[in-house]
Amino acid sequence: MKIKLPYLDHYRSRGKVYYYVRRKGRPQVRLEGEPGTAEFIASYQTALESAPPQRDRHATGTFGRLVSDFYRSVDFANLKPSSKKAYRIVLDSVSQAHGQRPAKSLPRSFAARMIEAIGETRPGMANLTQAVMRRLMAYAVHTGVRSDNPFDGMTKYKGGTHHTWSDAELRTFEANWPLGTRERLAYALLLYTGQRGGDVVRMRRQDIAGGAISIVQEKTGTELSIPIHPNLHAAMKAGPAKGMNLIGDEHGRPIGRAALTALIKRAAKSAGLPARCLPHGLRKALMRRLAERGGTAKELQAISGHATLTEVERYTKAADQRVLSEAAIAKLSRDETA
Repeated sequence: MKIKLPYLDHYRSRGKVYYYVRRKGRPQVRLEGEPGTAEFIASYQTALESAPPQRDRHATGTFGRLVSDFYRSVDFANLKPSSKKAYRIVLDSVSQAHGQRPAKSLPRSFAARMIEAIGETRPGMANLTQAVMRRLMAYAVHTGVRSDNPFDGMTKYKGGTHHTWSDAELRTFEANWPLGTRERLAYALLLYTGQRGGDVVRMRRQDIAGGAISIVQEKTGTELSIPIHPNLHAAMKAGPAKGMNLIGDEHGRPIGRAALTALIKRAAKSAGLPARCLPHGLRKALMRRLAERGGTAKELQAISGHATLTEVERYTKAADQRVLSEAAIAKLSRDETA
């Protein structure tokens, strides 16, 4: 199978072909997955985004050197591509601000102040920073740089949750964006597959077979096959059909998660919907609607790809209480009148 992509090369060993990205001044990166799969494309994109190697400017024993060593560790290499991006956002920022501090003697009081300073305005980022720093310091303990982890046992901030779109909000969006528009196609892909935006933008036409869309979730690595709902089929049939991806830009070129988010936010605002109507709320709306129609936790889990039932329950908190209570009383009535 011949594949032509920039910087892509391959070699054959024991009858198997291995692909890798090789760019001048950057480390060679071997790609995961089989050519043409979502895993392969995601691995290729991550390899292209890898930063060129730089001489470490931080002295041995400093916090900055600890971060650099962590980036080269197995712990970091085993993270999913999306997690690596999140880790770099946190660690690059913290390293820039505190890179020259000694990693061995960083006290717990300083760790607490660091998190609290972020939490004053961005509690969600504070929780992410706390989790990443705890993982980094666990690496420091494992490698003998420290004897303790100053981020262990910290209390997390109570974060807000994404709004779950109501049925009225769904109807409003559909009334303002008819079939055939790119906005309606993006909306339908999010609502009827129940996937995260980062996975929706990677869906391609060749991922469709037997009336279902096959994906490998970027965040979890979970393989899913999602049956195509009739409403999604109608949106795909009427919508733009340019390029390899199911949703792209105006010219059919691939887009990223941020572009998809911006598209839905603009469309929702144009439809007169509140700012709380975000793409992730469509994923939650599908979970809510499935729960209201009697879907079991296992059925919902098969769609969302959540690893635990606890996560499923968190996503279905917005299931309509009246509908569920009426169903419960109806069951009781049937039993007592039988």
